[in-house]
Amino acid sequence: MIQPTTAEHRRRPSALLAGVFALVILFAADLASAVDHELQRRIERIIREADIGGAAVGVHILDLQTGRTLSAVDPTASFIPASNMKLLTTGAAIASLGPEYQFTTRLYRSGDRLVLQGSGDPSFADPALLAMREPPMSTDDLLEAIAKAAAKAEIGAVRELVVDDRVFDREMVHPLWPSDQLDRHYCAAVGGVNIHRNVLEFFFSPGAGDGALARYAMQPESPWLTSSVEIRARTVTEGGNRLGVIRNLTRNQFQLIGSVRTGGQSARVALHDVPLYAGQLMADRLRNAGVRLESGAVRLAEEDEHLPSDRVLAIVTTPIGEIISICNKDSVNLYAEALLKRLAHETTGKPGSWHDGAAVMRMIVTDRLGPAAAAKLAVSDGSGLSRANTVTPDLMTAWLASMHSDRRLVGSFLASIPTVGEGTLRRRFQEVRVRNEVRAKSGTISGVRCLSGYIIDPQTGRTLAFSVLVNELPNRAGMGLNALRLHEQIVAEADRWLTQRRVAEVERPESIGG
Repeated sequence: MIQPTTAEHRRRPSALLAGVFALVILFAADLASAVDHELQRRIERIIREADIGGAAVGVHILDLQTGRTLSAVDPTASFIPASNMKLLTTGAAIASLGPEYQFTTRLYRSGDRLVLQGSGDPSFADPALLAMREPPMSTDDLLEAIAKAAAKAEIGAVRELVVDDRVFDREMVHPLWPSDQLDRHYCAAVGGVNIHRNVLEFFFSPGAGDGALARYAMQPESPWLTSSVEIRARTVTEGGNRLGVIRNLTRNQFQLIGSVRTGGQSARVALHDVPLYAGQLMADRLRNAGVRLESGAVRLAEEDEHLPSDRVLAIVTTPIGEIISICNKDSVNLYAEALLKRLAHETTGKPGSWHDGAAVMRMIVTDRLGPAAAAKLAVSDGSGLSRANTVTPDLMTAWLASMHSDRRLVGSFLASIPTVGEGTLRRRFQEVRVRNEVRAKSGTISGVRCLSGYIIDPQTGRTLAFSVLVNELPNRAGMGLNALRLHEQIVAEADRWLTQRRVAEVERPESIGG
């Protein structure tokens, strides 16, 4: 929402929450006596019979009512978590920043300049989030509203627009992300000012006839980039659409490739140098609204530049609850990385970086779970796109237990995790049915399939935390789907266990009375 206020909430970790949580976690030495032997036997059989080519599998299922480990398979082995990493990142973010925290993006006047100042908000002008507003908005609606607010303020001519992105460092692409995929939307750069999920979307339509160059429109509309778009996509009269966009990895220069038979389809591509692009986009909309930029210049703030605020023209805020919900439900990597860097900035007071974010994450895990648990965690990035992240299954369930036991956080955290039929679980559990509420985060990169979350009895509230991590999947047809089936079969067994316990507890008083 756009607000005429200059207040921005900043929070520091509260003495790292020391002494607030007391969790009972059963580790490997106790597992033989702790597990439910029938459930353990069934899960071991599922893993043994799964056609996953000898992939490594780790499982941990924890009863949050009793603190008892119900099943454990290699629970202390290290696994690449893929997007299961987002459960740690989002939990750490609301624990440190607070569930009431809000990201802000401001446009203000500073002398003869306008300043677009970011807080690292990954959702600024995100079309998916704006579409959920009441009434719904588009990216252009939001940018035009900001520009009109500036024009209405009658600020007169200004010399330039400065983009203040210094809340984060300017290493916008993680060094361990796949180098051949850096123009893909899921590898979008991470800036202190972000916009439109840091991607351009190209909408294709056929040209004048068979073999003619395709036509396109881009969103957001960025007229200064037109000369940087090379059209190689051709019109066809047979077959289907095969569309793609390739970006030069060092600048915003694009090639549109493939074949187009019908219109209405689009392809997304990650932007280069996002904060500068955001400034250029804002400058274009300001000019359209009648605000004069005398030099037309758009630049990034210098490292130690002082940019005092003379007059705030617009503020856009986003609650952290909306951020973590999109992060976990839609698995948007940009959101997770912005949360990790924001954690770093809040704690250190320096521009947020992956290095400092990893240190802060481990500090929060240490405080909530203890140093032995933190020793099981390797943090490289916030989204799980890097293969240098590692976790253990019992660390994942301990983290989920910690979040579930925290009355201040559990509501926001649970609501952010998709349930069956929602978000990244939209097509899951169609062949395997569950009776209780399942909320879980999936995780997928090459050779990795993971699923961690909760199984909640809606009648009693009794909850299980589970983590099923599969690594080293062979690159063969069907392996990925087989791993997903394994996830669901294991969750179904835990779901059955939970249902049977509820039935047994309901029947027990009658049998005693008889």
